[in-house]
Amino acid sequence: MPNLPAVEATKRAVHDTRTRVLLSKTKMTSIAEACGRNRMTVAKWLDGDDISLAAYIAAQQLSGGDPIETLANALNAENTIPALGKEGAE
Repeated sequence: MPNLPAVEATKRAVHDTRTRVLLSKTKMTSIAEACGRNRMTVAKWLDGDDISLAAYIAAQQLSGGDPIETLANALNAENTIPALGKEGAE
């Protein structure tokens, strides 16, 4: 069964967030404090495909990212929503 567009967009946004956090050397403890979770939970979420909204926003903001832009990019990715690619080809 193929992944749903929402699942693919979530995976892409979490992956992009994890990359940003690692490259910026943002501490998991800082993200955990900002979203009310513990460090290990945040690390587990960032290694997976799904994350709480609070942790996503905290990770993006603390690492210098833009949570809205990252999510928009994930939603607009050609392979995330095939219908967008078809509209552009017409």
